[in-house]
Amino acid sequence: MSFTDFFRGFFHRPGPGPGPEGLAERAFGVKSAVPPAMRQGLELWYALYVDDPPWRREDPRLKPSGLPGAIGRELARAALAEFHMQLEGGERAAYLAGELAPALRELNRALEWGLCLGTAALRPCLEEGRLTVEICSAAAFSPLAFDGSGRPVAGVFRETAERDGQRYTRLEYQGFETDAGGTRVYVIRNKAYAGDGGRELPLSCLPRWAGLEPEVRIEGLERPLFAVFKNPAANHIDPASPLGVSVYGGEPTVELLRQAEEQWYLLRWEYLSGKRRIYSDGAALDPRQLDDELFARGRFTADGNLFEAFSPELRDEALYRGYQRILQRIEYNVGLSFGTLSDPQTVEKTATEILAAKNRQRLTVKAIQNRLEAALEDLVYAMDALCDLYGLAPAGEVRPVFSWGDGVLDDPETVRKDKAQDLQELAAGVLSPWEYRVKWYKETPEQAKAAAGERREHGN
Repeated sequence: MSFTDFFRGFFHRPGPGPGPEGLAERAFGVKSAVPPAMRQGLELWYALYVDDPPWRREDPRLKPSGLPGAIGRELARAALAEFHMQLEGGERAAYLAGELAPALRELNRALEWGLCLGTAALRPCLEEGRLTVEICSAAAFSPLAFDGSGRPVAGVFRETAERDGQRYTRLEYQGFETDAGGTRVYVIRNKAYAGDGGRELPLSCLPRWAGLEPEVRIEGLERPLFAVFKNPAANHIDPASPLGVSVYGGEPTVELLRQAEEQWYLLRWEYLSGKRRIYSDGAALDPRQLDDELFARGRFTADGNLFEAFSPELRDEALYRGYQRILQRIEYNVGLSFGTLSDPQTVEKTATEILAAKNRQRLTVKAIQNRLEAALEDLVYAMDALCDLYGLAPAGEVRPVFSWGDGVLDDPETVRKDKAQDLQELAAGVLSPWEYRVKWYKETPEQAKAAAGERREHGN
């Protein structure tokens, strides 16, 4: 089942039962917070991401080049190039750090999905006594409500599984509600269905779901038990919506992606159509002695004496330059520096322009890192709350500490000047030694303060 088919049916699934209200509405009586314009955008972004753009049906000669996915991968790679996260505290922090480690190894995939589809959700859950983190793309999570900051505080998650050739679907609703006594509670509801949303089944239909409760009500939570990363770009499709948009979601960028594939096709056609051939009437030639890749035989002339080579001058350089110009426009639109997707040898820019392009990517990446850091803080909160609910580890403080680095993103000359400035401020007493160590030695504040204090004790 394609994402497009699923997304259209997730909240608007026709068929037996309530009909057009949709599977999620039928299951939980909720309505999607995704307006029609955003739904169409999601369908387009996913089609581009999986190399099935709409223009492929219009012109089958245009073969996908994988540019949309490459954009997401490059931005995710740059954002996580020097990423490090640790949890400080006591036994609780050590336990959560171990449970979080597998999810951090998959963070690149989650970030790529979030950038390309606008949103990615991280949902911790208890499996066989261990906390695991499920990464959900926009195909498996739909937000229902938001707080004042635009953070999703309610949503429906979708999980599919197969057993003995049969497909099963589980929907999980999570959100805050007010009970009859006026108390704000967090509610989790689970329902299972045959196929992609047929008849309702008991949760025991699969062993992995058998231990789930149909409904759980929790008091005392301040945030939801899931985290959501949203691409930091402004929502230009529906400015009133707090939903995230794809990094290549703008109509101008989509049009540039189409132009890039058209230009690439023209370049490929230039090579194919300009392939060396020998045209011959072939009256006196033995076909067994001819290479079909090279010879073209037929009745080309009246006297039957044609034997002529065809080897035209190729226009590939002009077409290649045009292709690179389109790639550079895409790089500009999505916040990548020139030469990331395009051929660096074709970037004819001054040193100032090149530095400006690098700074553009640096600012784009910084905005992505800020959003991801907020999502990871929410994830740690959710995992910590589950520890309390299930008694998985002794209570204790948990402090997430992030280090993003900047060595591969900044221009070397900029880094040199920045470090020289910090050394001057350190000598003048404006910058403390531990602050300097945090920035340049990548130490945590606690490590830096301890190291700085030790140096003072030894008179250094």
